Amino acid sequence: WSVCTTPESLPMGEAGDEYVTKYQNPAEADKVTKIQNDLDETTSILHKTIDSVLERGVKLDNLVDKSNDLSAQSKMFYKQAKKTNSCCVVS
Repeated sequence: WSVCTTPESLPMGEAGDEYVTKYQNPAEADKVTKIQNDLDETTSILHKTIDSVLERGVKLDNLVDKSNDLSAQSKMFYKQAKKTNSCCVVS
């Protein structure tokens, strides 16, 4: 220790530099914090996914309603066309 006059002069080598860099970020140093951050990120992604699925469900419901309306209109058109054409039957 007598040769070390400043913190930069400590002989740590490459491994020491890696540890210093790694442990500058508390999330990397503490595994529990890192896992909690990962869980928070996963929860956020799941919430976004659930919101997207719900929006898609609403869009599908609207599409089904429009499809039912179109089906009813086509049946009414068919009946009206059949009634209109019944007077003009050529044998």
